Amino acid sequence: MAQIVEAFGQRLEFPDDMPREQIAQAIKSNELQLRRAAGLDPTSSMGTVERLRAGAGRGMASAARGVGNLLGLVSDEDMAEAKRLDAALMDTTAGKVGNVVGMAGVAVPTALIPGANTYMGASLIGAGLGGATTEGDVLERVKGAAFGAAGGAAGKFLGDKLAAGTRWVADRARTAFANNQLANAQKNAAAQQAAQAGYVIPPADLNRPGMLTEALSGLSGKVKTAQVASQRNQQVSNSLARQALGITDDAPLTVEALDAFRRGAAQPYREIAGMGDFAATGAKLPASVNVQSGINPLVGGKTQTVNAAELVRAWKQSNHDATGYFRAYGRDANPETLAKAHAAAATAKQIDDFLADSLTNAGKGEALAALKEARRQIAKSYTVEKALNSQTGDVSAQVLAKELAKGKPLSGELRQIAEAGQAFPKSLQALKEAPKQTSPLDWAFGVGTAAGTGNPLAMLAMGARPAARELLLSPVFQRAALREAGGPGLLSQLPAEFFDQALTRRAAPGVTGLLTARGLLSVEE
Repeated sequence: MAQIVEAFGQRLEFPDDMPREQIAQAIKSNELQLRRAAGLDPTSSMGTVERLRAGAGRGMASAARGVGNLLGLVSDEDMAEAKRLDAALMDTTAGKVGNVVGMAGVAVPTALIPGANTYMGASLIGAGLGGATTEGDVLERVKGAAFGAAGGAAGKFLGDKLAAGTRWVADRARTAFANNQLANAQKNAAAQQAAQAGYVIPPADLNRPGMLTEALSGLSGKVKTAQVASQRNQQVSNSLARQALGITDDAPLTVEALDAFRRGAAQPYREIAGMGDFAATGAKLPASVNVQSGINPLVGGKTQTVNAAELVRAWKQSNHDATGYFRAYGRDANPETLAKAHAAAATAKQIDDFLADSLTNAGKGEALAALKEARRQIAKSYTVEKALNSQTGDVSAQVLAKELAKGKPLSGELRQIAEAGQAFPKSLQALKEAPKQTSPLDWAFGVGTAAGTGNPLAMLAMGARPAARELLLSPVFQRAALREAGGPGLLSQLPAEFFDQALTRRAAPGVTGLLTARGLLSVEE
């Protein structure tokens, strides 16, 4: 017995022991033939991509049938039947487009024929393709050859123009790349240094983000992406500031903590306080320091000395006064307060300079080295304090960038922060609050997509913008963006000789000749 199955209006027989899964697979595999036999449209269940593929196959097969008919291998009846079966496919736009692509693919190998890049050769190739692939009697093939010859010559002209245009674009790309390298070399170097320090830079802030990153940057929202980057970069700045002071990453950054740091760094001053008296001249010390005068019995002359403990006491007081005035100025912005702060700081510096000279004259090299290191550490702590938000514990890269611009001699990690802040101010903002994970624009994007598609699930598109931001700032994308920044594009890398041998330039005559002969450039088949 046999199994009877109805499909597409037909009764089909299958062996009695054939599994149902195999029957279903057999029907699916022969669906096109079954639809044709039933008089149904074979393209009704095909998607656009499937129709394109079928059209491309039809174009190549049609050209082959034309040649076979010329050689007597394919009958006129077979040609007519193929055209009938393909009629439904050729009624679709995708089928027509695929057909043109398939026909063009058949003509591409003609680029390898010697002389294809001359007008005579292009005309002969077009005539040959036109005559060979045109369906019909001798007269129709002669017409096809004539159209093919004209198309071959036109293709030669178009190919030359296309190659020249592409060469022009490539020349401009090479020039633009060279100019970009010269103009943005410093910024590219800054991006590399910032990345090495741990900062993330949105690709839109770099010189050549490329088409993909431009699209992602537009989707993510450049302002929002910069805010998210700034939030991450703030932690990098805080960590670098701690490294500059030699403190651990979990140590708090507060005014009190910085005061304690300075007390520890001032240990060399306490050691100097026990060194007795130093020779002094009034010109080298501020008036607030008590200089003692006396008669030296050994030389019978007058001498001036200053006690080391007195010097250190005056230095501490001056620093204390300067710190207090600067903090007060941050609250009241009174010019008189600022003047007092600078005066006290100048007094402390005078004492520092005197101590350094005295230790040098006394040959106390180790004490001098310790003093210089203490001065550096204490100066760093004041620089950090100036950039510190005492409420959040964050160090502002923009404040340090301004200090560097004023000529402040920053070094090490503090200079890294300042240079990154100068090069990428939008990505190292001092935010008043952390950016939200989603914004009203993210919600609007999701709602708009859902409304436009009529599908509530499209609300999930709300996550597209945050996802794009995460992707742009991810380690993989950051490395790729840094490689692309200032890197040459494809056209700027192609040598000029490439355009003299371009496949498009040589293939255009054959392709144009074939398509013209078949009427594909002017009338629909």
